[in-house]
Amino acid sequence: MKTLCLLGGESSGKTTLARALAERLGTVWVPEYGRTRWEEIGGVLSVEELIRVGQVQVEHEEQFAAQARDWLICDTSALTTLVYCELDHGCAPPELARLARRPYDLIVLCEPDFEFVQDGCRRDAGFTSAQHLRAVELLGEFGLPYVSVTGTVEQRLRQLAEYLSPHLTQPVAA
Repeated sequence: MKTLCLLGGESSGKTTLARALAERLGTVWVPEYGRTRWEEIGGVLSVEELIRVGQVQVEHEEQFAAQARDWLICDTSALTTLVYCELDHGCAPPELARLARRPYDLIVLCEPDFEFVQDGCRRDAGFTSAQHLRAVELLGEFGLPYVSVTGTVEQRLRQLAEYLSPHLTQPVAA
């Protein structure tokens, strides 16, 4: 089994793409735990909470792996959690930085070219841009290779088809 991790700022299409990839690959996807935890406590997560979010995200990936078929789709990673910690609290705890270096077989960076959708949880397009830029910097600092995708969900699926085509259970529209 291989792992595919989606990264990007808020409202960059990660969850939408995770669902579509899982459907096309006939596998499961791991939801973003940080969002779940944010909704549970109703606001900004403390540094300690963010470290726990990174740990639980990894635990969920390991749990979902047992159900995956060929690929496990991860709707974020601890790298995103590290970005939140840096932007919200101005620090990068070593434990969270260690979790953010977790390797994946394919890291996909969703460009912030989706229309920004406010769902009551997100900040604004400026914050999304800051998240995106910091994620790019961290990927470089950590030496983690990635591919960027742009456009609609179908366009993004087409861009990933070369990596995933042997595993697709449903064709990607031309």
